[in-house]
Amino acid sequence: MKKPKVQKSSDIAQHIDPSKKVRVYRNLHKKCFSVKQDGVVRCHAEQVTLRDCKFIVSKAGQKRVREECRKNVHAFVEGYVLATTWDSSDWEKAYYNPYTCDTFINQYDRSPLETATFADLYVDPVSICVFN
Repeated sequence: MKKPKVQKSSDIAQHIDPSKKVRVYRNLHKKCFSVKQDGVVRCHAEQVTLRDCKFIVSKAGQKRVREECRKNVHAFVEGYVLATTWDSSDWEKAYYNPYTCDTFINQYDRSPLETATFADLYVDPVSICVFN
């Protein structure tokens, strides 16, 4: 079954239970983010805003990427979807590159990023903005 594709975070609520956490990962094939809840992809989105965020990297998946030089889904941002959109232009930026880092990284001070109060994920241009 084809998953719905939404533009912004506020549209995701109709496809998930907003009282439960989701895991969001970059879908390289569809050029969007996949929103997963209870182990099932519920929808795809161009933009997702989360609260109470945790940045997760599967070490086994990361190891496989490095050994095979072939990407796989192994890194997520976990949190609760927010329907509200903020101007996150002054938030700190974060990134993850499986070939050069072991964790998500705060772009400004290069520190490992494990949690954030809020995270705003955009596809165009691909960026992760965080606020603590």
